[in-house]
Amino acid sequence: MIQKFQDEFFWMMRELKGYYPWVNGDAYRLRKILYNRHHRMCPECYDSNTRDLVRLLTNEVIYENELIDMFFKALMRAEIRFISRYIPQRSNEERLTGNLVSEIDNSIYLVKDEFKELSMKRYREAREIDFFYTDMSKGGKVEKDTGADLGFILLIDLPDYPVTVKSLILQAKKINHTTQIDKAQYRTLKNINDTNCAYLFYDMDFRTLTSPMVLTIDDYDFKNKFEKSEESKTDSFSIEFTDVCDGNPLSLFIILCLLNNEYGKKHNSMTDAMSFFSDLLYKENRKQNYLDFNGRVGLVSVGKKIQYNINNDGGLNISV
Repeated sequence: MIQKFQDEFFWMMRELKGYYPWVNGDAYRLRKILYNRHHRMCPECYDSNTRDLVRLLTNEVIYENELIDMFFKALMRAEIRFISRYIPQRSNEERLTGNLVSEIDNSIYLVKDEFKELSMKRYREAREIDFFYTDMSKGGKVEKDTGADLGFILLIDLPDYPVTVKSLILQAKKINHTTQIDKAQYRTLKNINDTNCAYLFYDMDFRTLTSPMVLTIDDYDFKNKFEKSEESKTDSFSIEFTDVCDGNPLSLFIILCLLNNEYGKKHNSMTDAMSFFSDLLYKENRKQNYLDFNGRVGLVSVGKKIQYNINNDGGLNISV
């Protein structure tokens, strides 16, 4: 266990929050993942005790690259601080998203030195992990109409790992047992691309306080509920928290789903990824189901420092 994160991990274990409600609902979800990453386990015979499974996540390396696994642990720690400190304040989605992004920034900052030390042992050269976020929101009612208030860009640049730059568009949504999904918003996200967009659900039930959950647009039950609702003239459709738990916690989704070829949009560089979000910001024909992005973009670089400067237009140039 990363010592700087032990207070948060111990809180999760003591309070049975975070990953616990998700694993408790169906332990096989996590056993299957741990078997694939941790081959000494057998999903058919391993004791499905929730506490043992979650403890393994926090105590051992589950990703084949220890540096990427450290990034995963930082995301977990950020989620725990978020659900323990900010969800109880019951802010709106925009403020909650800002708090989550700030906690990710803080957690990554805490392991910068450990990351360099571990990279020296593995590669005999100092590598860096860095985080930066830029606020592209314009205010007004744009997000309410079109969706998408959090963009995420991930760059992996390590000597023994393929250079990877991917982005994901997320629509944050609070849920307490159930919630209503705006159909126009769903259509807009779907029209971008099923695999490039997802919903990020914040569990507002104090009895569970599950980690922020990612449910993709192409999830079978999610899509099926939307399609059935199209037969009615309602503007929204309902989704249950049990449906949300068919997805993955944000931290797990990023290292298991975003890093492979299944989800997210591929880019040639960090600059190219930022241009993608800038283009969404300035679409002219917004009334024809174009996405007008109106939120924060969080950038993670695993392997290189993020460089930025103010350009002549008062904006930021960002590169690695």
